[in-house]
Amino acid sequence: MSLIKKINFTRIGYHVLFWVVLSVFYDSVSSYLSNNSFFDTLLHDLLFFFPTDILGVYFTLYFLIPRFLLKKKYISFTIYFFIFFIFLMIAVTMPLQYYGMYLSRLGTDKLIPSFFEYLKRSILIALTVKLMIIGIATTIKFAKIWYKSQKRQQNLLNEKLEIKLQLKEAELKYLKSQINPHFLFNSLNNLYSLTLEKSSKAPEVVLKISSLLDYVLYECNVPKIELSKEIDNIKDYIDLQKIRYDDKVNISIKTEGEPSEIHIAPLLILPIIENAFKHGLDKNVGYGFVKININVSDDSKFNLTVTNSLNGENNHTGDGIGLSNLRKRLELQYPQKFRLDTQINDSQFITELCINLY
Repeated sequence: MSLIKKINFTRIGYHVLFWVVLSVFYDSVSSYLSNNSFFDTLLHDLLFFFPTDILGVYFTLYFLIPRFLLKKKYISFTIYFFIFFIFLMIAVTMPLQYYGMYLSRLGTDKLIPSFFEYLKRSILIALTVKLMIIGIATTIKFAKIWYKSQKRQQNLLNEKLEIKLQLKEAELKYLKSQINPHFLFNSLNNLYSLTLEKSSKAPEVVLKISSLLDYVLYECNVPKIELSKEIDNIKDYIDLQKIRYDDKVNISIKTEGEPSEIHIAPLLILPIIENAFKHGLDKNVGYGFVKININVSDDSKFNLTVTNSLNGENNHTGDGIGLSNLRKRLELQYPQKFRLDTQINDSQFITELCINLY
């Protein structure tokens, strides 16, 4: 039973189909040219012609090609092929065909030539037909090898893409996990400061932190989210900062376009806003500012410009951890579709993010 299961009946069927089509075509032409019946021609060829064809084809396909040609031993393949082919023609094919001709003419008035006369007269035709059949079979064999090679390369490419996708997803999760604790740490520090002061604003801060955490932990576990939700999250964060600074600083946010119709990867804006508050207000209470401009164009281009004040101790243009992680996330999620620039202009730190969302 196990032996039967190992037999590839489909493959056997294709081989049988090849020989059936070949024999029907060849014998149809032969019977037409010789004015003999198709079935007599078919029977004659099945007995005296096709056995040597089968021997030549399968010896070439399963011995000579794998052992020499596929291993790029072209000279050895050529030598062995012609040795085998000459042996097949002189020692097997022509004697067998001569014997078939001899039997067909025995008892008739047709002249029976000698073997050497028959050989001289028929070998060129037999040689051409034999080479043609082996050539057709070899072409099919190499087409099959090429197809398997292409399929194998495609499978390897798909595996590589799958691995890259998994690595990309793992890296994104890692980068997002770095954002969340950073944000939580800052928010809890704000709450801690208010509790030390026994501020009446502490309960409101707890509610704001709860809302922000709900967004970060539950709503952001998707590849893309509505831009309007991302902006609402930023507004909650800004409200939290306003409570912290007690309206002693200038904080503004302006939105243009239709953010509800746009989807974006979550938590891309928050690191820029956090960076602005960290470097723009911590040491500038009383005169510092943060200005946020969000623009969504009709052609699905997202533009964010954040301008914050600086003092002499914060004159740096390099990316911090937050912006560095953001840049890596953008390279993974929007490759060659984004621009993230930072610059200092008149004691102002300006961060600009542009994304072609589609």
